[in-house]
Amino acid sequence: MKKLSWVFLVLMSIGLFGVTIFFSYAPKYMGQSYFDSRDFQSSINYKIDQFGPILLNRLNVNKAIENLKVEPHEIDQYRNHYGSKMDQIESIQFQYQVEIDQAINSNNEIMINELETERDTKIADIRANFASDEVVKEKILIAKKEVLRNYEAILLKEEFTAKEERKSFAYDLTNLETNERFTYGDITTDSAYKNVYNANEGYLYINSIKNNHNYIQDKEVQVLSIHNLSELIGDHSTPFKGTITIPTNMLSYHTLQESNAYNRSKWFFILFSGMGVIAAIGVYVLYRTRKIEVLSMTTAHTVKKLNFDGRMVAILITLFGLANTYIPITQRLEGIIIPYHSGKDIVHIGFLYLLVIFFITIMIVQFIWLFNEAKNQELKLLWEKSFIRKLMTTSQSVFVKRSVGVQIVILIFVVFLAGLGLGGVIIQPVLILAYTPLFTFIAIPALYILFKRVGDYNKLAVATEEMSKGQMIEDVKIRGKSVLAEHAKHLNTLREGVRISQSEQAKSERLKTELITNVSHDLRTPLTSIITYTDLLKKEDLTHDQRMSYVAILDRKSQRLKTLIEDLFEVSKMASGNMELQKQHVDLKQLMQQALAEHDEEIQGAGLDFRVSTPDKALIANVDGQKWWRVLDNLIVNAIKYTMPGTRVYVTLKETNGCVNFIIKNVTKYELGENVDELFERFKRSDTSRHTEGSGLGLAIAQSIVDLHGGSMNIEVDGDLFKVSVSIKMS
Repeated sequence: MKKLSWVFLVLMSIGLFGVTIFFSYAPKYMGQSYFDSRDFQSSINYKIDQFGPILLNRLNVNKAIENLKVEPHEIDQYRNHYGSKMDQIESIQFQYQVEIDQAINSNNEIMINELETERDTKIADIRANFASDEVVKEKILIAKKEVLRNYEAILLKEEFTAKEERKSFAYDLTNLETNERFTYGDITTDSAYKNVYNANEGYLYINSIKNNHNYIQDKEVQVLSIHNLSELIGDHSTPFKGTITIPTNMLSYHTLQESNAYNRSKWFFILFSGMGVIAAIGVYVLYRTRKIEVLSMTTAHTVKKLNFDGRMVAILITLFGLANTYIPITQRLEGIIIPYHSGKDIVHIGFLYLLVIFFITIMIVQFIWLFNEAKNQELKLLWEKSFIRKLMTTSQSVFVKRSVGVQIVILIFVVFLAGLGLGGVIIQPVLILAYTPLFTFIAIPALYILFKRVGDYNKLAVATEEMSKGQMIEDVKIRGKSVLAEHAKHLNTLREGVRISQSEQAKSERLKTELITNVSHDLRTPLTSIITYTDLLKKEDLTHDQRMSYVAILDRKSQRLKTLIEDLFEVSKMASGNMELQKQHVDLKQLMQQALAEHDEEIQGAGLDFRVSTPDKALIANVDGQKWWRVLDNLIVNAIKYTMPGTRVYVTLKETNGCVNFIIKNVTKYELGENVDELFERFKRSDTSRHTEGSGLGLAIAQSIVDLHGGSMNIEVDGDLFKVSVSIKMS
């Protein structure tokens, strides 16, 4: 940066500091002297509180004793404080029995008699307390009187000190309750401080009890929930009128010292504020006349090499330095620091002032650099690479599972305290009495939990590594309800999923092989026939009937090949999701009847007995009529082809829970096997020897169409009984 920019920044720092000091301390120093300040008034009030209750409004202890009373609730409270009568007697007997037993064991007759006498006396005293209210009342009065006499003794001891505190004052005061007049010194002489108390200005209230001796230490009185003299005799403040002064010739050394400190601090306040005003004028002039030069503050090349963390550390160091220089100056202005010798004091404050300006300037520069880099997106890049950001991200990841994060923090804290406690035991061996049970019942269980968590983690790490190598592991067993136990449960579920996936993959490979074989077979069979009969047609010696017969076979095989290829395209389109449905409201009862009528001749030719059951009413569903007809057609054709001749086929259409259910049951003429799910696979046929014609895609196509409509299709096999159920929601 240019020199003029530095001058501008230094002036700005001086101005900021001066403005801060002015607004902070103007109420304290502007237009008043030390004797007008709140500090001095607080000092006066404190001194009056020290000698007033002894010399001006002293408690009449004898009168207070005469006015003492014992309330009924105090008698009950005193009597029952340590429990019922039997509880107290039992407690006394227990306390003395141990010592009496020891005296008996040592055969000490004198000690036995003394202890028994003392015990019996206390028991008799307890009985007396419960026998008579007057006994308890007398004890309470004696205790209260003792407290008041002790307070009077304290006042006698402090009377000399109170008179010493009074020497700085002169007063002429009258007690408004008793009209008693108190005078001391000459209030007419020149005074540094003077205050008049009357009805207009307000009276001076002096307490009859010194605050620093208000607390009661007598346990018998504390039993009554009375802990200070104000609760015992009442808090009584007496109003006084008159005048209090501090004569100039009576100023104490301490008061003069405080006054000098106040005046010196006031001059520092004026100096700092004045310099701030001058600096502010300089900042304004430079900004108006040399704006471009003073604002040209590019980041230093050395600073640019620092990462974000380094810059934050630099800012923290600057803030630390600023705090450790600004606070002493403000303490000096507060009057907290008693000044040194005037020359040393000025040098000390001057040095602190230079340091404050230096740190404020550096702070401003740092923030200007940060602002410029933030504006140029450079700060964002620094933040992305910073250690602070990495630490924050890592800390957040620790609490992704909150219970784990909390456990880690607690365990680390316990281990830290255990180490700290061990250090304390080494320094102070007597601490081992407290450290041993804490270490046994807190640190050791915490360490056990920590080691167990590490062990559980290692189990999971080993199991995960084995799974990554494709090895089938046994279940990972971790007891409890910790996050690691939950993770072990998920890992076991994943292991089972991998096993199922591998089984499915093996099945898929087998079916893929079968698919290729079946497709090859089903395509090659009609294609071979077409090639063969095409060659036969080339012969010239064929009769007309032979030629027509061959052409008929070619047509049939071509249609078969066409159907197979169309089914392949349709299944492919459904699997890719490219098929669009033209949905409309369709009567499924009518649609089923049309499908059955379409195949009536085939049904009769197959020698099958179709038993059809339908409801009387129409069953309406929102479906693509053409596609849904294909579902029914495929299932009916499937039944015609694979039903045992001479048996019944049951076709049922009914409404159940708002859905239309189509059910077809038949007895198969081929053995189906155990795996029913494979019947949905493409080119999978119950006729494994492939004696019947068909693409093997019927059920797969039907399943795809039903899925596209959001319906369900299920197959059940019980021996040779084959059952297909199709369900679709009604409109």
